[in-house]
Amino acid sequence: MARDWVKRLVGLSVVYAMAGTPAFAGNLVITPTFSSAVDSLMGGNAGAFKSAFTLAASNFTDWFNDPIHVNINVTVDAGTATLGGSSTFIFSSGYTTVRNALVTDAKSGDDFLITGAGGSVASIMADPLIAAHTYWVTKAQGKALNLLGDDLTSDGTVTLGAGWTYDYNPADGITAGQIDIVSVFMHEISEVMGRIGLSGASVGSNSNSYTLLDLMSYKSAGTRGMLNDGGNFLSFDHGSTLLKAFNNSAALGGDSRDWASGSNDSFNAFGSTGVVNGLSGVDIRTMDALGYDLSSPEPGTMLLFGTALAGLGLLKRRQR
Repeated sequence: MARDWVKRLVGLSVVYAMAGTPAFAGNLVITPTFSSAVDSLMGGNAGAFKSAFTLAASNFTDWFNDPIHVNINVTVDAGTATLGGSSTFIFSSGYTTVRNALVTDAKSGDDFLITGAGGSVASIMADPLIAAHTYWVTKAQGKALNLLGDDLTSDGTVTLGAGWTYDYNPADGITAGQIDIVSVFMHEISEVMGRIGLSGASVGSNSNSYTLLDLMSYKSAGTRGMLNDGGNFLSFDHGSTLLKAFNNSAALGGDSRDWASGSNDSFNAFGSTGVVNGLSGVDIRTMDALGYDLSSPEPGTMLLFGTALAGLGLLKRRQR
C-alpha cells in the first residue's frame, strides 16, 4: 500500500499556521506546527488528526531523552495520491565526523556494540567506501549527535493524504478497511529524525550518497549491502547478526531502508489496512543506533504499541 521515493527540494510552498501541543516525557520535545490545510481538508476529523500526531510523537519522547527539540511541520494533501511522506533537511558530513559523533554519544549496549571493534561503524574502522561519495545527516539527527546545536526552526515536514479512511485510536484495534494513522505518523516522524537511507543515490549534484543507516546494512557477516538491491539486513555487529530485512526497493519500489514486509510494523515499506502497525523492539533499537539516547531499559525483542548548515538541502520522501 505504500511506495516511497526521494528527491531533493529547496523549499516549501505551504504556509504553516498554528503550532500544536508538543510531545515530551524527558528532555526530547517533538513540536508539530499544523498547516491550515489540516483544518480545511480534514474537517470534523481535524482534532483527532492532531491528537493522533501527538500520540505518535509520544512513542519517541517516552523512549528517548536527548535534550533537543524536533520541530515538524504537519500538513495534508487532498485525495489519496499521498498516504504519508516526509521532507527532511539534511547536511553533508564526512565518515570520520559521523563515526566520532557516534562514539562520543554512545550510552546503550547497542551503541557500544556498533562502535566497538566488531561493530558496523567501529571506531577503528576506516571508511568502507573508496570511490568518491558523500554522507548525509538529517538536521534533527545532527542535533541528537551534537553535530548541530539545538534550535526551534523546522527540521522537516510530514504530509498525509486527506482522502484516506483513517482509524485514529489503535488502542482498541483498527477497523477493517481503515488505516492506522498513528503508525503512518510514526513512520514519517522517524524519517525526519534520521531513519532514512540513500543507498548510493544522488542528492542534487552529489552522486554516491549514503546515510548512517546505510552503514548498518549487510548481506552477511563482513559483507556490506549499502546499495538499493535485495538481500540487505540491519546489523549492528558488521553482519554477524542480521536483525531485520530491509525492503528490496529496486524490485518492489519503496524506501530501501524501510523494513521488508512481514510482521505488522510502523517502519515497514508497505502497510496493511485493518491492523495496528506498532513500534517493535528493533524499531526502538534502530533509533537508538542512529544517535538517540534511551531513557528506558533497552527494548530487546518486546513489541511496543504506543499511547555548518552550509549546503543544507531538503530530502523529500513520499509514501503512497
